Amino acid sequence: MFPQARNKEQEAEILQWIEEVTGEKLPSQPYEDVLRDGVVLCNLINKIAPGSVKKIQAKGTNFQLMENIQRYHKLTKILTNQPNK
Repeated sequence: MFPQARNKEQEAEILQWIEEVTGEKLPSQPYEDVLRDGVVLCNLINKIAPGSVKKIQAKGTNFQLMENIQRYHKLTKILTNQPNK
């Protein structure tokens, strides 16, 4: 299997949707840079399910910022009723 090419149009639509849901203007940076530290994703989850992410790590080491991604991933599974794996 070959990896699928990225769809820049779809990435822009996703970022626009996130802005609409969160009510926050996102930085004009590449998709992966905007989402890399997980802060935007945690804010998104908190808009969908208020108070779900109790602690959002805004600064720190890559390991500390990765915790935001883990929180987001865990909560999306819970909110979509998917089993933890």
